[in-house]
Amino acid sequence: MIRLAYWLLMGVLWPIGNLCGQTIAELEVQLQKETAREKQAQLNYQLAEYCLLGDPSKSNAYAQKAAQLAEALGNSSLLAKSNFLAGETHFKLGNLAPAVKRFERAYELSQHDSLPEITLLSLERLKEIAQKQKKPVEVIRWAEALVVFYKERSAQEHSLQRAYKDKMEEALAESKRYNKRVIPSLLGGFTIFFLYVLYRHQRSKRRIKGELAEKNAMIEEKRRRSEHLLLNILPRAVAAELSFQNQVKARRYDKTTVMFVDFVRFTQVAEQFSPEALVEELHHCFSAFDNLIAKLRIEKIKTVGDAYICASGLSDRNERPNDMIELAQRIQTFLQKRREERIQKGLPFFEARIGIHIGPVVAGVVGLKKFAYDIWGDTVNIAARLEETCETDQINVSREVRDAAGESFVYEFRGKIASKNKADIEMYYVV
Repeated sequence: MIRLAYWLLMGVLWPIGNLCGQTIAELEVQLQKETAREKQAQLNYQLAEYCLLGDPSKSNAYAQKAAQLAEALGNSSLLAKSNFLAGETHFKLGNLAPAVKRFERAYELSQHDSLPEITLLSLERLKEIAQKQKKPVEVIRWAEALVVFYKERSAQEHSLQRAYKDKMEEALAESKRYNKRVIPSLLGGFTIFFLYVLYRHQRSKRRIKGELAEKNAMIEEKRRRSEHLLLNILPRAVAAELSFQNQVKARRYDKTTVMFVDFVRFTQVAEQFSPEALVEELHHCFSAFDNLIAKLRIEKIKTVGDAYICASGLSDRNERPNDMIELAQRIQTFLQKRREERIQKGLPFFEARIGIHIGPVVAGVVGLKKFAYDIWGDTVNIAARLEETCETDQINVSREVRDAAGESFVYEFRGKIASKNKADIEMYYVV
């Protein structure tokens, strides 16, 4: 509601102000003539507001000047508003880094100067920028700050409600004492008055309760969005650990199935695409793989160029490779159908090799910025070698995978095949 009111003032009352009061040109003339610094600060801020919708660059210059004058004058309220306005202009111009600094400064000042509307708007902008920059930790930080803000506002409203209730209870007690002193003929009038007061009190109580429920729903929705963002980056158990402990411990998993999917002759095929068409086709294929994974108990690890890597048996007890083999078959089926469609249209297409191995891995999150969930170990290296020695349109698995999957699939024995930096590996094609 605060944000809506603010933009109504900016988008609706601004042109009305132009019609009823001064234009931008008139304000600029007045600013040139003005000598009082307090008035100069106000005029610069007013010009920054007027120019925000039409000329953000010009608005930014006025906002920064207003902030400088406000800081020199010790006017913290105007300084907070000017910093927010400067951040808003940077945001509109796409300058996210300086926008973050301005919004953080506005947020800090507004807390000390009791400007809840600036606090709320700054927090929402900071969270929005963190989402644009794909910084989930920052998203959580500002989302939690928003939760604290709404809780404090709710506590204030609850305090006002309590004070009002105490006041009404005192009025009721006084009414009772007065009724004992007055003649019985006034009893009816005071009874009506009491019922009216009670009615108003109940209406106020219902209104405050409704507002609190609405704000709690908003807080829950923002928390849900932050959680959804983390779940797009990390497995559910890892995201929960990061949210509560702000760090993730590395873990060893003894029976993890790792799959590498790699496009054959990618460099040569990619030369037949325009840059935009290449990215679009990769996005189409990898998105299809993501949708197939969503139906199985498998975690996507990452994409490296044209390679797609995923694993199972990490955050649950899916310790058999059956789901992974089924996924590999679905991926090859999808790519074969895609190839037929693009051949009919005379367009280039991708074909894939797939390698699958099962064994122990170590999984965890590394880094502080743009962190990623990854896996390490010889199992990962062997899966990569299986993919490298695979033929086009085939699914190459190790003997360990065949033994763990049992008789659920049909295999073609390839023998022991030499692999880079590894002893000969016993390999099978899934038929």
